[in-house]
Amino acid sequence: MPPWRRCNALRARSVRGGGQPAPSLRRTLLLYLGALLAVFAVALLFAARDYGQRAANRSYDHLLVSSALSIADSVALVDGQWQVDLPYAALDLLSMAPEDRVFYRVADSRGRLITGYDDLPAAPARPGARPQLFDAAYSGETVRFVVVARSLASETAQRDVQVQVGQTRRAREAVAQDMVNRALLAIGVLSLLSLALVALGVHRAFRPLVRVERELSQREPSDLRPLDAHVPREMDQMVAALNRFMARLSSSNETLRAFMAEAAHQMRTPLAALRAQAQLALDDDDPQDMRRSLQAIERNATHMSRLLNQLLSDASVIHRSNVPRFVPVDLAGTVRQALHEALPQAGPPPRVQLLMDATPAWVQGDALLLREAIKNLVDNALKHGGAGGLQIALTVEGAHALLTIADQGPGIAPGDAERVFERFARGSDAAPGGAGLGLAIVRRVVEAHGGQIDLSNRREGGLLATVRLPVRVHVEGDGTGTPSAATIASRSPR
Repeated sequence: MPPWRRCNALRARSVRGGGQPAPSLRRTLLLYLGALLAVFAVALLFAARDYGQRAANRSYDHLLVSSALSIADSVALVDGQWQVDLPYAALDLLSMAPEDRVFYRVADSRGRLITGYDDLPAAPARPGARPQLFDAAYSGETVRFVVVARSLASETAQRDVQVQVGQTRRAREAVAQDMVNRALLAIGVLSLLSLALVALGVHRAFRPLVRVERELSQREPSDLRPLDAHVPREMDQMVAALNRFMARLSSSNETLRAFMAEAAHQMRTPLAALRAQAQLALDDDDPQDMRRSLQAIERNATHMSRLLNQLLSDASVIHRSNVPRFVPVDLAGTVRQALHEALPQAGPPPRVQLLMDATPAWVQGDALLLREAIKNLVDNALKHGGAGGLQIALTVEGAHALLTIADQGPGIAPGDAERVFERFARGSDAAPGGAGLGLAIVRRVVEAHGGQIDLSNRREGGLLATVRLPVRVHVEGDGTGTPSAATIASRSPR
């Protein structure tokens, strides 16, 4: 195992060991699906139990009613006297269940016993034309009863008779339990098969994740190619997001490599010149020659310091642009602060005319990046703008804030208007000493904020830099919306 992979594995184990174990998605799915299957199996079991009881009751109730009707058909009224020719075959049907006992009773409408058991429980309601079925406690157990009423007539009278037949519930409970046991076996087999299918389905569903994990674990850290894995539709967004992340990471790595290569190239020349001039100074005996060598060393050291500062600024802008933490920023205040920091602290103060729109200009962005970009624009204008001074204006036009910086210098060649935004690129008539990073930093910052920057020559002479940024937060002010002018004759705009 490569060292970097071993370190990552150890780090992962240490993180997991230091806190609670990470939840398993596979285990969670199996747990919830298993619980769903268990609930479904229990519901099926209760349904089978209910069906078994109803089916057993239906079958035995049919025999019970048939026996009662047979006994009722055997009752006759002769000369006002009841005669019962009890059909024992009807009772024998109920006696086919040896574990059950059978009870019967024949009585007249007044409840006087004709034949049978005299102490059978009465029906909960008065018997009608339809058989009445009910459960009641008798002889120490629950008995199923049916009551049938009939009207009989003779030559001299017409009377009603009630036939009641009962049977214990042992046989029907046994039939219902047998049906439940058979259903339980079937439900158990189906549940096991369903659980196996669920486990197989979860395993197959996670197979694309395993392939993605295996492909990523086998790659080297520098391999940031997009994943070409065939995944389900539900994982397309995750894989696409991962590919976008690797694309951004690859772009950042390429930017970093290009930055390191260009920085090394840019620093190599002044370092070599500085070393050569230092050697010349060591070999010079003439004080004048030594002084000229020391002056050359000082110029090269100043150039290197300036280059190093711009390289560090460029690196900071690259980092903050890749990891944006945007908040509402007052662009007017940012312009004032940047102008204060960019104006030289020594020498004669330059003439700067600042025009501010009374409408507040709030943008969603990074104040440090915006201040760095404006400082580079002001520094570029002061360096190449001559002695005529600067004109800086900030206005709000619709959904955009417009920042313009105008100087009175020679302007820019038509072919350099786009090329000067490239890193380490300089105009054809640029003054010596620059690093060629200022305008590249400005463009990166402006584009990171969703804006645009343009360079153009003024008709009256000089260069006009125009920055257009979207206004993200509108703050109502008390002004009239007309620009106010302030002429700054000192080093500070405040």
